[in-house]
Amino acid sequence: MADDALIDWLASGSVVLPEAEVTARRRAEFSRRFFEAANPSADLGPTEEQHLAAVARNVVAVHEELNALGDEEYREVWWTLSPSVRAAIKGYIEAVNMGLTP
Repeated sequence: MADDALIDWLASGSVVLPEAEVTARRRAEFSRRFFEAANPSADLGPTEEQHLAAVARNVVAVHEELNALGDEEYREVWWTLSPSVRAAIKGYIEAVNMGLTP
């Protein structure tokens, strides 16, 4: 069965990307996700408190997913973010860790 899957994949003409490009795309995607989590385009709750709690949960979700990839990967993504986004992310993570969000 695995041989058939490999033959089908080879026949499809799919391109294997170089590891550096895969890494760059993954990091860009995490950077985008952090920015969007910290700066949502719509209200995430009927009150400001609920909205901020939802933003914090979204930021922490991205943080935890990226953190699972290791410190080096986290650092590489971190430095692609603007200082204001980094400050916002820190604040949301601290608020969640301190239990300040519902």
